[in-house]
Amino acid sequence: VHQHHHRRRCDSTDVDIANITATADDDDADRADEAAGNIIITNNTNPNEDKERGNNNNNDSRTCATARKPSMAMASNTITKSSSSNSNNKRPSSRPSLQRSNSSSIHKSFRDVRQNLHRQSSQSFRALKRQSSTIFESINQNLIPASPSGWALFTLSAASIGLQYELHLQKELTAPPIVFCQEGKRSVLNERMDRIYDKLLAKLALEQAKTKVPTAANHRTNSSKPSSSSSDDTNRANEDTSDAIEEEGIFTRKVTPSLFIGTRGIMSSTAAYAMGDGHGDNNGNGSSNNNRQVNRVREVMKMGADGALIVLDWEIPLDNKPQQQHQQYQNNKQPSYIDDITSANSIDKPVILLVHGMNNDSSFGYIRSMMRTSTERGWIAVCMNLRGQDGLHQVKNTTPRGYNAGYTGDLRGVVQQLEHRLKRCEVVADAEEQQTNNDNNSSRSGDDQCGGDFVGGPIFLLGYSLGANIVTKYLGEESLHGTLPKCIGGGAAMSNPLHINSGSIKFPWNILLGAGVKRSLLSNFQSFKQHHEPGFQHAMRKAMMSTTIGKLDEAAAPYVIRNDPFPPYTPRIGFKDGKEYWWDSSSHRYVAHVSVPLLKISAQDDFLVFGQFAKKLNHCLENPNVVVVKTRCGGHLGWQESPPPSAASKRSGMLGGRSGSWSDVAVADFIEALLQVREEDCKRREMSKSGGKNLAESHPP
Repeated sequence: VHQHHHRRRCDSTDVDIANITATADDDDADRADEAAGNIIITNNTNPNEDKERGNNNNNDSRTCATARKPSMAMASNTITKSSSSNSNNKRPSSRPSLQRSNSSSIHKSFRDVRQNLHRQSSQSFRALKRQSSTIFESINQNLIPASPSGWALFTLSAASIGLQYELHLQKELTAPPIVFCQEGKRSVLNERMDRIYDKLLAKLALEQAKTKVPTAANHRTNSSKPSSSSSDDTNRANEDTSDAIEEEGIFTRKVTPSLFIGTRGIMSSTAAYAMGDGHGDNNGNGSSNNNRQVNRVREVMKMGADGALIVLDWEIPLDNKPQQQHQQYQNNKQPSYIDDITSANSIDKPVILLVHGMNNDSSFGYIRSMMRTSTERGWIAVCMNLRGQDGLHQVKNTTPRGYNAGYTGDLRGVVQQLEHRLKRCEVVADAEEQQTNNDNNSSRSGDDQCGGDFVGGPIFLLGYSLGANIVTKYLGEESLHGTLPKCIGGGAAMSNPLHINSGSIKFPWNILLGAGVKRSLLSNFQSFKQHHEPGFQHAMRKAMMSTTIGKLDEAAAPYVIRNDPFPPYTPRIGFKDGKEYWWDSSSHRYVAHVSVPLLKISAQDDFLVFGQFAKKLNHCLENPNVVVVKTRCGGHLGWQESPPPSAASKRSGMLGGRSGSWSDVAVADFIEALLQVREEDCKRREMSKSGGKNLAESHPP
């Protein structure tokens, strides 16, 4: 029994010796490896356990050493007294020497793989370099010219290839616009829009030419001039008729983008923002293709709601003024036109009120271009600069509130003041005198179409981008509650997003738009300092630190100005968050209620708003008064077009003018069609009053 117990203790000691971890120096480890086969020594012992079991461990070590080979005995002499104490503890599961050898082998394998990859990549790069050098040598020898004449031929060939590509791209993009509207041939409610649509779809100039032919014939019969002169007038009228037949309506004529600019949305938008009309100045010295003079006037209007200052830039055609003022202009004496547009009952022509887009003002090219197109048609044009957006930096914002996409109070205040400036018919108290003067005032009775006794007007609202959303929302709010002023004759909205969501704008436009808004905030920093609420100042700092326009809206939403969507449209302050602001500002919620003709134009390659516009297009089609036009090219407010046909470029009527923007001509033709329909309705009412009931019944007003 004693021998058996002694043998078991020796075996256990052998196992412990074989699994001990070593911390001795390299010489002791080498001697231990030679003696006991990688026997490892550790110093991880407990001194107390050594005192308690020291004698037993020494005896066990000696007994085990005598029972083993001499080499084992040599190894046992190097074992410390703590070896037996660790035999009862947890044995280490790994050997550092093996780990050291395994890690070194892994590092060596990784090093070999890295060297092989480096060697292969170097060989591939050298081979590619040899091939590329061979290709470049062949190009230098065969393609690159070696003489000036060769370079000239090479440049001409490259230009020819580029021009052919541009012509091919222009041909692909050239197409008539796509028109979306309700077909109201069977509906009495849409009868007026049907007539407007037919005028824009058909050849309007042909109708104008037909009216010229009998006039020339009457002149021939009543004149005392020789017959040769009358025959010349007849031939001239026939030429005008033939030219008119060649023209097409704005809805049927193909939109031909200009080369290198109109064929690319970004380039077209850049040209629209920067170029403008290209002539004229602020002193009224501009001239057009029909030698029409205009005068530009700046007015600062104060809003009654909160005292904000709104800058209005006017362009007034001088041929509307008396001959005395023309004589003053020719004598280099500037007449005072400010009284002609600011005093009551002073405006006797249609007024085109324009609202610019985000971070813009009246000095931008597309605004100047449309204003000049309007004055060439004989209308008065005025651009409303949103609060804090004075292009000349002369008028600062006087309130701690800036403009936004949903506040219509400023536009409402401007329209109300312009309504009082339109010329009205004289009110005759005596019924007999009114009856006697009825024939003399019959030419002015056409104002009944707009529901009042206006001689001047009507007012047409034109909005661009963010301004288009404001115009659409204003018309919808007023029409929904029956408060739309009677002087409003219609409107047009270019590049209207319909659904406002600044968070969906993609890079880099979200950063650029945000930078523009922050620039506007900095320019009106003194007015924003008037608001001393800590929350407002924190929101402004957060807005200034925002990187995108979406984050800026989120920060500033609790403090932006708004108005109630119902009368009396009281101004309010703040939204819960950016999403509530975007939802309240979206004009697709109001477009179905617009009660006047409204034209909406959008380009398929508009990189900012076309996606949002297409998602809400169905709301526009719910209203028979809305006509939507989509073009294949144009970008954002661009529509840079090649010069129109020579027959159209000779006159400033339908499809005439010399503007390079297709949208300017389209909007001007739409307004002209509205004016023609109003004039026809006035004539029908006059005939119905004088006994022409059959015509009035066949065409109800």
